[in-house]
Amino acid sequence: MDPLTIGLKITLEIRKQGINGEGIGYYNRLTIFVPGAILKETVICEIIELKQTYAIAKLLEIVRISKRRILPLCKFYDQCGGCQMQHIDYKEQLKIKQQILYQALSRYTDLDLKQPFIQRTLATNNSFHYRNKSQMPFKNTNFGLALGLYRPGSNHFVYVDECPVQDESVNLINQAVLSLLRKHQVLANDSVNPEGILLNLVTRYLESTVSASVTFIITRTDPVLSIIAKELMKKLPIVKSVTYSVNTKANPMMFGKTTQLLAGTPSISDHFQGMKIKISPDAFMQLNTAEMAVLYQEVVAKAALVGDETIIDCYSGIGLTSLILAKQAKKVIGIDYSEASIRDAKDNARVNKITNVEFLEGHVESVLPKLLVEKKRPDLIILDPPRAGLDKKVIKAIIDSKIPKMIYVSCNPSTLAKNLKEFLPVYDLMSIRPLDMFPQTSNVESISLLTIGKTRGKA
Repeated sequence: MDPLTIGLKITLEIRKQGINGEGIGYYNRLTIFVPGAILKETVICEIIELKQTYAIAKLLEIVRISKRRILPLCKFYDQCGGCQMQHIDYKEQLKIKQQILYQALSRYTDLDLKQPFIQRTLATNNSFHYRNKSQMPFKNTNFGLALGLYRPGSNHFVYVDECPVQDESVNLINQAVLSLLRKHQVLANDSVNPEGILLNLVTRYLESTVSASVTFIITRTDPVLSIIAKELMKKLPIVKSVTYSVNTKANPMMFGKTTQLLAGTPSISDHFQGMKIKISPDAFMQLNTAEMAVLYQEVVAKAALVGDETIIDCYSGIGLTSLILAKQAKKVIGIDYSEASIRDAKDNARVNKITNVEFLEGHVESVLPKLLVEKKRPDLIILDPPRAGLDKKVIKAIIDSKIPKMIYVSCNPSTLAKNLKEFLPVYDLMSIRPLDMFPQTSNVESISLLTIGKTRGKA
């Protein structure tokens, strides 16, 4: 075999699927990642990046094609990078996601994976148009102001006028906003146009109430946005809230410290499991409304409450998990760092007349250890952290308190596995249920049940 160099074209057999949806093969025992390739395919690829322990290759030609390969629905699929598995049959996607969990557990834990910890991946009925929220950057281009996405790991902007995983109403609203901004000649902020104000557009649509919110992330205020907001609401009555947030931070995708109203109401509402739910523009809510119901159904099933339990719900967002469990428990305490989320959670408890819940604002790693010292040990703790996983202070506080039961909702198999490794000397992993919150992508959502002591197989 020729020594591996940048630009070398090689024939490769794809042996497995990677955690980011890419195909994986081996050349002289070196791991080669090939985005777009599928398990059991033989491909011709070109080495474009070479590291000491792995290489990345560009797919040039498929010599032997997988029966699981399909045509992607998205016209921007090869450019955008937001989805990684549209070229793979949906049933195969579900198998891959289960395998991604196996790979993470195998790499980071000492679990005996012959045990049936990982249950089958729960499929969705809606593998497209499922995202209720979009967050897209603005860009000044040769053909005018554009909305789109940046290709992962690069500064390459891809203009996206329609995204097949976003709700069709979100796509409609985004294009209406863009049309009005062009009409009023509002520019994106960049090095060439420092007078531009636009950074990002955040759109959320809730089907049950046929209501949407639109938020402009901007560098400074401009009266023209109030005019645009009113025109938008007249053009599209489903838009009930238009707000803005000034962000002077380095990351243009983030909300600023406050969100101000331009037109309509400050928030929108949803109907969920018999409750009326308020959602502010900068508060957290699951992106897949249909699968959100499945997720909470799994959490309730794994909690197996009898009615006298005290529960702590960490990273509680707008309080949905807390409110649902409160109907079957003695007391629930929710913790979240987001001021907007905690405000919504308290309002949601009040509106729905749920009185056995309490919501605390602050970072979980700061609030939880103090809470576990001051209060009686809870019977159950719910964890739903961001992709970075749990802070070591959180893990230590849980282990030291010996909380009997834990439900860990994860959106990142790698950090889940790393966190489980810390828990497993004290806790038994009873089950992991993957569910497909994000079809067409390599993202894997899962719900793990852990109990304290050596009780594996008894629950």
